[in-house]
Amino acid sequence: MELLEDYRVEIDKIDREITQLLEKRMNVAKAISKYKMENNMQIFHPDREKMVIEKNKGYLENKEYEELVESFYDNLMYLSRLVQQKEIYPENKIYTKPYKNDRENLVVGYQGVAGSFGNEAMLKYFKNIKEAKSYEKFEEVFKAVESGEIEYGILPVENSSTGGIGTVEDLLKEYNLYIVGEECIKISQNLVGIKGATVDDIKEVYSHPQGFEQSTKFFDKHKNYNLIPYSNTAISAKLVSDLKDKSKAAIASERAAKLYDLKIIKKDVNDLKNNYTRFIVIGRDLECDETCDKVSILFSVEDTSGGLYNLIRDIKEFGLNMSKIESRPNRNNPWNYIFFVDFDGNLFDENIKQAVNVISRNSKYFKLLGCYRDIKCK
Repeated sequence: MELLEDYRVEIDKIDREITQLLEKRMNVAKAISKYKMENNMQIFHPDREKMVIEKNKGYLENKEYEELVESFYDNLMYLSRLVQQKEIYPENKIYTKPYKNDRENLVVGYQGVAGSFGNEAMLKYFKNIKEAKSYEKFEEVFKAVESGEIEYGILPVENSSTGGIGTVEDLLKEYNLYIVGEECIKISQNLVGIKGATVDDIKEVYSHPQGFEQSTKFFDKHKNYNLIPYSNTAISAKLVSDLKDKSKAAIASERAAKLYDLKIIKKDVNDLKNNYTRFIVIGRDLECDETCDKVSILFSVEDTSGGLYNLIRDIKEFGLNMSKIESRPNRNNPWNYIFFVDFDGNLFDENIKQAVNVISRNSKYFKLLGCYRDIKCK
């Protein structure tokens, strides 16, 4: 028992030192936030954070603790970002830049390849694109916008039949970027293959997982098909075209089939005929004008009884009309959740501005994602 008490005394001493060092680190984080604000810099710099993690893992004598150190610093830098956010946006005052109505002759990025739904959404939203850049992963689009490689990025965020795109929602939390617009695409999934192929020839089908999820009834009738997840429906179509094998097929759009010279073996295999995907346009600045009518926020609440109820009550008391509320696991805090909320309104409206400030103050974590023009999917 005496040995245990000795250990506890030692732990208490170490904890005190950690707390003192944490306070010093957060004071430095505050100082850095002032520099970032003066130089118009983003709060989140993923490459810098990865470098910090790897450097500190290198200080370990016992390499068994590498995963613990990675988790520790990941959470520590998350807390530093919260401190900086409060410094840069005191009392969550809302600073917006004018909404860019003339979105022409821009450098724009999307995930996938030509013929993908992301490519289609980009062409529908932007006019006279100066340069279109494609990226393999969603996060690469976020990084390209953050670095200034592209002016805007367009990404899928929600499907009418399968719900939110979790990876994109997580990235909205991680990166200090804003939603500045949205577009809606009607999704028609088709089974496509090389010319001469039939339904009976197919053994393997390639698609983004969403393509499979949206077409479960069709695949229930073809349980002999080997379903192979791929990064994008259009990339799947390109692969099938390159393979030139009758036993290979893809789930893709009619446009992708034409682009890659494939045959539509079975049209409209998706379960719901009114199947839509909502895309968001992301940029570096919070843009708003009097024509914007939709606000998006995310927040987390204290893990106490009634925490979420109190925030929903705040939303109700301000008379906000919510069009969406969705939860995502908080990767920085197990068994804690981030809530994504869309509601009608404009940040120039004093009631909306006050509501955003109240929700911000009552949240454990809060981020204003954007104010933009609502596009109804139809």
